[in-house]
Amino acid sequence: MKFVSLLSVLMVLSSCSGAVPELHQYLLRADSAAPAVTSIASREIGIGNLVIASYIDGPGLILETQSGQVHSARDHQWAEPLRESLRIFLARQIAVAADRPIAAQHLKNSHWQQRIDIRIDQLHGGRDGSAVLVAYWQITNNQKSLVDHEFIDSEPLIKSGYAALVKAQKRLLERLSSAIAASL
Repeated sequence: MKFVSLLSVLMVLSSCSGAVPELHQYLLRADSAAPAVTSIASREIGIGNLVIASYIDGPGLILETQSGQVHSARDHQWAEPLRESLRIFLARQIAVAADRPIAAQHLKNSHWQQRIDIRIDQLHGGRDGSAVLVAYWQITNNQKSLVDHEFIDSEPLIKSGYAALVKAQKRLLERLSSAIAASL
């Protein structure tokens, strides 16, 4: 009897064990090298606070399925925490666009002449086949806030799929970096 029960369980499991989805992980990396710097202390500008909306701060890539509803992909994920890769990516891209070094890490005793605080409110695939980015930043000079800036843009996907979404998001983040560099 135990054998028949075990055989039944194995048959059910084998019939349910179709193809297991493959996990795809994506890295967010800048293509360009940032301006060289001799030491962290010599950097005059750095990224301070980087706030990311909680719905995008997980491993899965995000798609908007209906107005106000999103889906986090289980099998298409960022290879590392987005808050970490975004900080490094943005620092490098801003440095390239501004042609000056930008510190990525915010240390307690950082004495930069300018600090860039960034908030990412949206970074996901839209229902219309595009990537969406909504971000805000503020430049602070000697503890005095200068101006608040806003960036709202979308980028059509060249083809369907998550890899195309990541490329479109990267292009949006490059444009955000250029806008931040122009405001320095």
